[in-house]
Amino acid sequence: MNKHHPANNVTPKGDYLKNKNIWLAVTGSVSCVESVGIARELLRYGANVTIVANRAALELVGEKSLEFACGKPIIKEITGQVEHVIAGHDADLLIIAPCCATSLGKMVHGIGDNPPMLVALTCIGAKTPIIVAPAMDKNMANSKIIKQNLKEVKKFATVLDPIMVEGKAKLPSKFRITAEACKIAGSNDLKKREILIIGGGSSEEIDDVRVITNKSTGKMAKHLAETAFSLGANVELWMGNSTEQVGEWITQEEFSSTDDLNKKIKKLGKYDAILVPAALSDFIPTKTKGKLSSQKIPEIKLKKAKKSIEIIRKKHKGLLCSFKLESDLKDNELLEKGKKLLKNSDFVIANHSEVLGNDKTKLAIITKKENIWVEDTKANASKLILKEIAKKI
Repeated sequence: MNKHHPANNVTPKGDYLKNKNIWLAVTGSVSCVESVGIARELLRYGANVTIVANRAALELVGEKSLEFACGKPIIKEITGQVEHVIAGHDADLLIIAPCCATSLGKMVHGIGDNPPMLVALTCIGAKTPIIVAPAMDKNMANSKIIKQNLKEVKKFATVLDPIMVEGKAKLPSKFRITAEACKIAGSNDLKKREILIIGGGSSEEIDDVRVITNKSTGKMAKHLAETAFSLGANVELWMGNSTEQVGEWITQEEFSSTDDLNKKIKKLGKYDAILVPAALSDFIPTKTKGKLSSQKIPEIKLKKAKKSIEIIRKKHKGLLCSFKLESDLKDNELLEKGKKLLKNSDFVIANHSEVLGNDKTKLAIITKKENIWVEDTKANASKLILKEIAKKI
């Protein structure tokens, strides 16, 4: 690829796929118009993308568009260069997106009558990791034959369920497909680890209408969850109040109050690590039934909330990472405050209140042996935190 080509100058989002050879097979579903975006998103994570397309796909999306997307000529026919054989040796991951109903059947029955299917059959034999993202009409997706073919394909590939909407089984988002690619072909620091993230803010009821809450956005929890997924983990996210849109590939549950969360913790499952960037209330008001009158200033009585970290520690035998947010402290004072939490935690992430709601952060990763300062975006900081945790699991 020429260094001046636009595909060589996309805004990076991460390095999970750095130097990975990702082959993108495009088949004849109308969803193939999304393939340009998928290729670009893969490039943003450092991938080298090779596109192979069949004739039906090229009737729907132009050859030049696909070439522009990956920055090099696409494979539209198998020549004396035996491109499908090269794929079996070169590809770190094959993504078939979209995969039409016909292509599903051809893979199952070993029919390699076009470039994407020849590449697919070769990669199946080479045991190359494969992602299949089907897209078709809803009635086709519901047919017994297609369901049986999908069952067979799942024996050798990761199948991403389509989005059922508007009478169609639509292609998952480019973000979902790329996240799965990072998880499968990336560094796998947290491969098959069970990770729970608890984030967002809590809301404590004053009456049936009003609550006491805080300024938490849930941004750090979002980044931790999505990053842990990209590092190979099985991720669960419990989210309180949040302004963030979390990727649909993350398993999520909600909680509202500190008490609501603590009830969930009492039924806690088994995890390799739990991270708690949640902004939980330190005080709980005595709730008044109905709605307080706005004609006079009410007297609100507060009591100390039970510390969720302490409850987690009693139930959880794996690694525990707590977060400490403070205001108007110097860095050394923040460290001292954070170290006190090591009584119940293996890791403490300490930061200043100035970072609330920002995309960038300055934080300290505190353990009993060392303190590591990080000043970066919250996305990059999340990766550094999780890599440190991965070393200890």
